[in-house]
Amino acid sequence: MSRPGVVIAGRLLLGLGLVLLWTLLHRVLGDPTIAGLGDIAARLWEIARNGVLLRDISVTMLEAGAGLAVGGLAGFALPFLITRVPGLEVALRPFIAAAMGVPKLALAPLLILWFGIGLLSKVVFVALVVFFLLFFSTLAGIRGADPRLIVVARVLGLRELMLLREVMLPSTLPFVFASLKVALPRAISAAVVGEFVAADTGLGSYIQNAMSQADTVGVFTGVIVVTVLVVVVNAVLDHTQKRAMGWRHSAMGGF
Repeated sequence: MSRPGVVIAGRLLLGLGLVLLWTLLHRVLGDPTIAGLGDIAARLWEIARNGVLLRDISVTMLEAGAGLAVGGLAGFALPFLITRVPGLEVALRPFIAAAMGVPKLALAPLLILWFGIGLLSKVVFVALVVFFLLFFSTLAGIRGADPRLIVVARVLGLRELMLLREVMLPSTLPFVFASLKVALPRAISAAVVGEFVAADTGLGSYIQNAMSQADTVGVFTGVIVVTVLVVVVNAVLDHTQKRAMGWRHSAMGGF
Protein backbone atom coordinates (compact mmCIF):
# COMPACT_ATOMS: atom_id res chain seq x y z
CA MET A 1 0.00 0.00 0.00
CA SER A 2 1.36 3.45 -0.91
CA ARG A 3 2.28 5.79 1.89
CA PRO A 4 0.27 9.05 1.89
CA GLY A 5 3.43 11.16 2.15
CA VAL A 6 4.98 9.48 -0.87
CA VAL A 7 1.79 9.95 -2.89
CA ILE A 8 1.56 13.65 -1.99
CA ALA A 9 5.24 14.20 -2.80
CA GLY A 10 4.83 12.44 -6.14
CA ARG A 11 1.85 14.59 -7.04
CA LEU A 12 3.69 17.77 -6.09
CA LEU A 13 6.69 16.78 -8.22
CA LEU A 14 4.44 15.93 -11.15
CA GLY A 15 2.60 19.23 -10.78
CA LEU A 16 5.89 21.14 -10.65
CA GLY A 17 7.06 19.30 -13.76
CA LEU A 18 3.91 20.26 -15.62
CA VAL A 19 4.32 23.91 -14.61
CA LEU A 20 7.92 23.92 -15.83
CA LEU A 21 6.92 22.24 -19.10
CA TRP A 22 4.10 24.76 -19.63
CA THR A 23 6.48 27.66 -18.96
CA LEU A 24 9.03 26.25 -21.40
CA LEU A 25 6.43 25.78 -24.14
CA HIS A 26 5.12 29.30 -23.57
CA ARG A 27 8.59 30.78 -24.00
CA VAL A 28 9.31 28.70 -27.09
CA LEU A 29 5.95 29.01 -28.88
CA GLY A 30 4.83 32.40 -27.64
CA ASP A 31 1.49 33.91 -26.51
CA PRO A 32 -0.53 33.15 -29.68
CA THR A 33 -0.05 29.41 -29.12
CA ILE A 34 0.43 28.85 -25.37
CA ALA A 35 -0.80 31.48 -22.90
CA GLY A 36 1.46 32.32 -19.97
CA LEU A 37 0.49 31.04 -16.54
CA GLY A 38 0.80 34.55 -15.12
CA ASP A 39 -1.63 35.90 -17.70
CA ILE A 40 -4.06 33.06 -17.00
CA ALA A 41 -3.88 33.71 -13.25
CA ALA A 42 -4.55 37.42 -13.85
CA ARG A 43 -7.56 36.60 -16.06
CA LEU A 44 -8.90 34.18 -13.45
CA TRP A 45 -8.66 36.90 -10.81
CA GLU A 46 -10.39 39.37 -13.11
CA ILE A 47 -13.37 37.16 -13.95
CA ALA A 48 -13.62 35.96 -10.36
CA ARG A 49 -13.74 39.56 -9.11
CA ASN A 50 -16.39 40.71 -11.59
CA GLY A 51 -18.59 37.65 -10.99
CA VAL A 52 -18.31 36.13 -14.47
CA LEU A 53 -16.46 33.04 -13.21
CA LEU A 54 -19.04 32.14 -10.57
CA ARG A 55 -21.90 32.81 -12.97
CA ASP A 56 -20.48 30.63 -15.75
CA ILE A 57 -19.47 27.80 -13.40
CA SER A 58 -22.96 27.82 -11.87
CA VAL A 59 -24.66 27.64 -15.27
CA THR A 60 -22.44 24.84 -16.60
CA MET A 61 -22.66 22.78 -13.41
CA LEU A 62 -26.44 23.21 -13.29
CA GLU A 63 -26.73 21.90 -16.85
CA ALA A 64 -24.31 19.03 -16.17
CA GLY A 65 -25.92 18.12 -12.84
CA ALA A 66 -29.49 18.20 -14.13
CA GLY A 67 -28.57 16.24 -17.26
CA LEU A 68 -26.67 13.66 -15.20
CA ALA A 69 -29.60 13.30 -12.82
CA VAL A 70 -32.10 12.76 -15.63
CA GLY A 71 -29.96 10.57 -17.88
CA GLY A 72 -28.24 8.77 -15.02
CA LEU A 73 -31.43 7.88 -13.17
CA ALA A 74 -33.05 6.67 -16.39
CA GLY A 75 -29.95 4.66 -17.30
CA PHE A 76 -29.85 3.15 -13.81
CA ALA A 77 -33.55 2.33 -13.47
CA LEU A 78 -34.33 1.02 -16.97
CA PRO A 79 -32.15 -2.15 -16.74
CA PHE A 80 -33.97 -3.21 -13.57
CA LEU A 81 -37.31 -2.74 -15.31
CA ILE A 82 -36.53 -4.55 -18.56
CA THR A 83 -34.82 -7.50 -16.85
CA ARG A 84 -38.00 -8.13 -14.87
CA VAL A 85 -39.87 -8.97 -18.09
CA PRO A 86 -38.62 -12.15 -19.79
CA GLY A 87 -37.44 -11.53 -23.35
CA LEU A 88 -37.86 -7.76 -23.20
CA GLU A 89 -34.14 -7.07 -22.97
CA VAL A 90 -33.43 -9.22 -26.04
CA ALA A 91 -36.20 -7.48 -27.99
CA LEU A 92 -34.96 -3.99 -27.11
CA ARG A 93 -31.24 -4.69 -27.54
CA PRO A 94 -30.92 -3.74 -31.26
CA PHE A 95 -32.94 -0.56 -30.78
CA ILE A 96 -30.82 0.51 -27.79
CA ALA A 97 -27.64 -0.25 -29.73
CA ALA A 98 -28.92 1.81 -32.67
CA ALA A 99 -29.77 4.73 -30.39
CA MET A 100 -26.33 4.52 -28.80
CA GLY A 101 -24.71 4.70 -32.23
CA VAL A 102 -26.33 8.02 -33.11
CA PRO A 103 -23.62 10.75 -32.84
CA LYS A 104 -24.84 12.96 -30.02
CA LEU A 105 -22.99 16.03 -31.25
CA ALA A 106 -24.96 15.85 -34.50
CA LEU A 107 -28.15 16.14 -32.43
CA ALA A 108 -27.06 19.35 -30.70
CA PRO A 109 -28.39 21.74 -33.39
CA LEU A 110 -31.70 19.86 -33.42
CA LEU A 111 -31.98 20.07 -29.65
CA ILE A 112 -31.34 23.81 -29.85
CA LEU A 113 -34.08 24.04 -32.51
CA TRP A 114 -36.56 22.00 -30.43
CA PHE A 115 -35.82 23.32 -26.94
CA GLY A 116 -34.20 26.71 -27.55
CA ILE A 117 -30.83 28.02 -26.43
CA GLY A 118 -31.71 27.94 -22.74
CA LEU A 119 -31.13 25.40 -20.00
CA LEU A 120 -33.44 22.64 -21.29
CA SER A 121 -31.58 21.89 -24.52
CA LYS A 122 -28.27 21.48 -22.64
CA VAL A 123 -29.88 19.24 -20.01
CA VAL A 124 -31.35 16.96 -22.69
CA PHE A 125 -28.00 16.82 -24.50
CA VAL A 126 -26.12 15.86 -21.32
CA ALA A 127 -28.79 13.28 -20.45
CA LEU A 128 -28.42 11.63 -23.85
CA VAL A 129 -24.65 11.44 -23.43
CA VAL A 130 -24.63 9.87 -19.95
CA PHE A 131 -27.69 7.62 -20.27
CA PHE A 132 -25.97 4.81 -22.15
CA LEU A 133 -22.95 4.80 -19.84
CA LEU A 134 -25.17 4.12 -16.82
CA PHE A 135 -27.51 1.81 -18.71
CA PHE A 136 -24.94 -0.71 -19.92
CA SER A 137 -22.94 -0.64 -16.68
CA THR A 138 -26.04 -1.28 -14.58
CA LEU A 139 -27.12 -4.03 -16.95
CA ALA A 140 -23.69 -5.66 -16.60
CA GLY A 141 -24.01 -5.46 -12.81
CA ILE A 142 -27.41 -7.16 -12.89
CA ARG A 143 -26.08 -9.90 -15.15
CA GLY A 144 -23.10 -10.32 -12.85
CA ALA A 145 -25.20 -10.93 -9.74
CA ASP A 146 -24.43 -14.32 -8.17
CA PRO A 147 -27.30 -16.62 -9.23
CA ARG A 148 -26.77 -18.69 -6.07
CA LEU A 149 -27.55 -15.67 -3.91
CA ILE A 150 -30.70 -15.03 -5.92
CA VAL A 151 -31.82 -18.64 -5.50
CA VAL A 152 -31.14 -18.55 -1.76
CA ALA A 153 -32.96 -15.23 -1.42
CA ARG A 154 -36.01 -16.63 -3.19
CA VAL A 155 -35.93 -19.78 -1.06
CA LEU A 156 -35.87 -17.59 2.04
CA GLY A 157 -38.99 -15.87 0.73
CA LEU A 158 -37.57 -12.45 -0.12
CA ARG A 159 -39.98 -10.39 -2.16
CA GLU A 160 -38.92 -8.47 -5.23
CA LEU A 161 -38.18 -5.22 -3.40
CA MET A 162 -36.11 -6.99 -0.75
CA LEU A 163 -34.31 -8.99 -3.43
CA LEU A 164 -33.53 -5.77 -5.23
CA ARG A 165 -32.19 -4.06 -2.11
CA GLU A 166 -30.27 -6.96 -0.58
CA VAL A 167 -28.85 -8.70 -3.67
CA MET A 168 -29.18 -6.76 -6.91
CA LEU A 169 -28.19 -3.28 -5.71
CA PRO A 170 -24.98 -4.43 -3.95
CA SER A 171 -24.09 -6.33 -7.12
CA THR A 172 -24.54 -3.31 -9.37
CA LEU A 173 -22.93 -0.63 -7.18
CA PRO A 174 -19.32 -1.27 -8.29
CA PHE A 175 -20.44 -1.10 -11.93
CA VAL A 176 -22.43 2.08 -11.33
CA PHE A 177 -19.53 3.87 -9.64
CA ALA A 178 -17.18 2.74 -12.40
CA SER A 179 -19.52 4.22 -15.01
CA LEU A 180 -19.93 7.43 -12.99
CA LYS A 181 -16.15 7.89 -13.18
CA VAL A 182 -16.68 8.30 -16.91
CA ALA A 183 -20.15 9.86 -16.85
CA LEU A 184 -19.32 12.80 -14.57
CA PRO A 185 -16.53 14.24 -16.74
CA ARG A 186 -18.63 13.47 -19.83
CA ALA A 187 -21.56 15.37 -18.33
CA ILE A 188 -19.45 18.48 -17.76
CA SER A 189 -17.88 18.19 -21.21
CA ALA A 190 -21.29 17.72 -22.83
CA ALA A 191 -22.62 20.83 -21.10
CA VAL A 192 -19.62 22.81 -22.36
CA VAL A 193 -20.07 21.45 -25.91
CA GLY A 194 -23.76 22.33 -25.82
CA GLU A 195 -22.80 25.88 -24.86
CA PHE A 196 -20.39 25.98 -27.81
CA VAL A 197 -23.35 25.51 -30.15
CA ALA A 198 -25.61 28.18 -28.70
CA ALA A 199 -25.50 29.93 -25.34
CA ASP A 200 -24.88 33.34 -23.86
CA THR A 201 -23.59 32.13 -20.47
CA GLY A 202 -21.58 29.18 -19.19
CA LEU A 203 -17.98 28.08 -19.51
CA GLY A 204 -18.51 26.81 -23.04
CA SER A 205 -19.86 30.20 -24.07
CA TYR A 206 -16.90 31.91 -22.42
CA ILE A 207 -14.40 29.69 -24.28
CA GLN A 208 -16.28 30.12 -27.57
CA ASN A 209 -16.28 33.90 -27.24
CA ALA A 210 -12.56 33.86 -26.45
CA MET A 211 -11.90 31.69 -29.52
CA SER A 212 -13.87 34.05 -31.78
CA GLN A 213 -11.68 36.93 -30.57
CA ALA A 214 -8.41 34.97 -30.85
CA ASP A 215 -8.05 35.41 -27.08
CA THR A 216 -5.64 32.58 -26.20
CA VAL A 217 -5.56 33.56 -22.54
CA GLY A 218 -9.35 33.35 -22.33
CA VAL A 219 -9.43 29.95 -24.05
CA PHE A 220 -6.83 28.44 -21.72
CA THR A 221 -8.48 30.05 -18.71
CA GLY A 222 -11.81 28.43 -19.56
CA VAL A 223 -10.20 25.05 -20.28
CA ILE A 224 -8.31 25.12 -16.97
CA VAL A 225 -11.49 25.96 -15.04
CA VAL A 226 -13.31 23.03 -16.68
CA THR A 227 -10.38 20.72 -15.87
CA VAL A 228 -10.32 21.81 -12.22
CA LEU A 229 -14.08 21.22 -11.98
CA VAL A 230 -13.65 17.67 -13.30
CA VAL A 231 -10.86 16.98 -10.78
CA VAL A 232 -12.94 18.31 -7.88
CA VAL A 233 -16.02 16.35 -8.92
CA ASN A 234 -13.90 13.21 -9.27
CA ALA A 235 -12.52 13.68 -5.76
CA VAL A 236 -16.06 14.04 -4.36
CA LEU A 237 -17.09 10.88 -6.22
CA ASP A 238 -14.10 8.97 -4.80
CA HIS A 239 -15.09 9.99 -1.28
CA THR A 240 -18.71 9.03 -1.89
CA GLN A 241 -17.67 5.67 -3.33
CA LYS A 242 -15.53 4.85 -0.29
CA ARG A 243 -18.44 5.58 2.02
CA ALA A 244 -20.99 3.73 -0.09
CA MET A 245 -18.72 0.72 -0.62
CA GLY A 246 -17.49 0.50 2.98
CA TRP A 247 -19.47 -2.72 3.47
CA ARG A 248 -17.48 -4.34 0.64
CA HIS A 249 -14.15 -3.42 2.23
CA SER A 250 -15.28 -4.82 5.56
CA ALA A 251 -16.60 -8.02 3.99
CA MET A 252 -13.21 -8.63 2.37
CA GLY A 253 -11.46 -8.35 5.70
CA GLY A 254 -10.00 -4.94 5.07
CA PHE A 255 -8.05 -5.96 1.96
